[in-house]
Amino acid sequence: MKTRTTFIASLLVSILMFSGCQSEDKQQGAMFQEEVKTIQQIEERSADISNAEEAFVLMRELNQNMKDIRDQILSMEQKYRKASESEKQKLKSEFQEANTQIDQSLNVISGNIEPYKEDKRVSKMLDKLNEIMISK
Repeated sequence: MKTRTTFIASLLVSILMFSGCQSEDKQQGAMFQEEVKTIQQIEERSADISNAEEAFVLMRELNQNMKDIRDQILSMEQKYRKASESEKQKLKSEFQEANTQIDQSLNVISGNIEPYKEDKRVSKMLDKLNEIMISK
């Protein structure tokens, strides 16, 4: 799972590097930060998981949140290509910081659901998360 988490984080960094422009995107950037905060809230909730059903529900929410982030990143990719070099550097820095936060949360969540990974539904949610992170 450590390899899987590392791969997911690397993929997210790659996607973030090619993402949007901030000139018009202050609102979109705030939306992205809201999604990061949502992942952090999921991380906090993951500490209280007591059975496979809770792990499944948590993973389902995480998957939906990651889909939302991926969709925002992909929609902003077009604008990134038109941004000036200084805007690109600023965006890279901001998105790398967001990626670090996401990576830390995913690592904690992964550790917290470890006891439930053998459950079929939880396992399927992990596979779906990988698909979300791999697809573009």
